[in-house]
Amino acid sequence: MKGDVEKTKKLIEHNYYLRSKSPAIFFDRDPNEEVTKKSYFAVEMVPLPGLTPEKYKVLCFRLVNKNPRTQNSIEESKSFFMMTDVRFTYNDLQENFDELGNKDHDDKSDKHDIENEEQEEEDDLSSLANGEIHIVDIANYTLRHLASMSLMVMRTYMNYLQEAYPVRLKAMHIINCPTHLNHMVAITKPFIREEVFNMIHFHIQGFETLYEHVPRNMLPMDYGGKAKSLADITTQWWEIVKKNRAYIMNPKFWNVHKTEEVRSRWSWW
Repeated sequence: MKGDVEKTKKLIEHNYYLRSKSPAIFFDRDPNEEVTKKSYFAVEMVPLPGLTPEKYKVLCFRLVNKNPRTQNSIEESKSFFMMTDVRFTYNDLQENFDELGNKDHDDKSDKHDIENEEQEEEDDLSSLANGEIHIVDIANYTLRHLASMSLMVMRTYMNYLQEAYPVRLKAMHIINCPTHLNHMVAITKPFIREEVFNMIHFHIQGFETLYEHVPRNMLPMDYGGKAKSLADITTQWWEIVKKNRAYIMNPKFWNVHKTEEVRSRWSWW
């Protein structure tokens, strides 16, 4: 929010508002559930190691499940938001995901965090990315996938990413575009703000144009980069999510008690 306190407050309030409005996605979640794990690996959605020269974090999205009949948009969204909630407990500069362990999100660690908040503030700020870039591989997406997706889930998902996601989105790159791209754009565009749509770059042929925006060496080997495969990075992040299961499932981190002031503002949404 570039230091704007009021805008920051609104973003935080909207974040928790969406959580309370969609408990099936944000509350009822457990990484040990088989259906959740299956959905997580059906759509690979993970941050890549390192930052771009502009100090941007890069996230990759790729549909693995080619069968629209077995698509579960609620569980897929739930898995993504579990990963992002865990991700935001770590700094953006982390290079080696193998070293990421379980964080103790208990009362003692909360007290310790408060006592050391001032000392760590400068380090915390320096470890934050200046923005975020999304790379979306739509090679396996068909119109049947879009047709089978819940409109409620799509609306919640896009609302969260555009209005309540605590990052500064800088660009979105769509790769492996199919021949029915225009139809896909026509279906999804009503859910995308014009400001965000103007950030989208469509890469029709190969990855050469993608390399002009994202350093090739930090991309997964699937896209000609030097990082691990997207499947390996996805597996690493799943282990991180599972280690943080207690944090994800503890309601004290996700439920809020609305004051009258906040309740009156929420009534406008």
